[in-house]
Amino acid sequence: MSKRRQRHKKANRKSQVWISDYIIGLLLFVLAIIFSVKIIINSFSTNVDFNEMKNDASKISEILLSEGYPPDWNIQNTQNCTDIIRLGLLTEKRLDSDKVSKAMNTSYCNYTSLRTKLQAKHEFVVIFERPDGDMLEFNDSCTLGSSTVTINKKAGPPVDCHNISFTPVSYSNMVKLDRILVYNSSIIRMVVYTWD
Repeated sequence: MSKRRQRHKKANRKSQVWISDYIIGLLLFVLAIIFSVKIIINSFSTNVDFNEMKNDASKISEILLSEGYPPDWNIQNTQNCTDIIRLGLLTEKRLDSDKVSKAMNTSYCNYTSLRTKLQAKHEFVVIFERPDGDMLEFNDSCTLGSSTVTINKKAGPPVDCHNISFTPVSYSNMVKLDRILVYNSSIIRMVVYTWD
């Protein structure tokens, strides 16, 4: 009988070990599932914001890299941009410095009007750069869009813009989109920043 009890005790110990292993394994599996679901949910919400801003930057660049409507809106005698239907900056597939100068002039087209014309949902700024990274200036203006972005300028005429800084801007997400275009027979970049 004692042998029988010893075998029974051994069997009970083995089953107790098996049950505790099962419970620990189950807890680890449940924790892994919870963490996986949290990661998926967090990444999905961030990607939605990112995709919206990316689409916004793409739409802004698409509109700006057209001739606009009316195509000669920069020549028309208008006091502001309310009569412009589509704010395109190209003329014959090349960047038109007169259109850019007018669009950058905040007294001609303020930021609220720009956002409406460009169908922008998020804050944005557009700059133009040479291949070496130096910013282009158009009639003493360096940016198109939000005035909260800081540009370091060298004093005196002509204005020389350098180093865009987003330090004063509070944002949780930002998208940068580069587009290549022709200006004065050279290749330049139009850089669109959007942020939330």
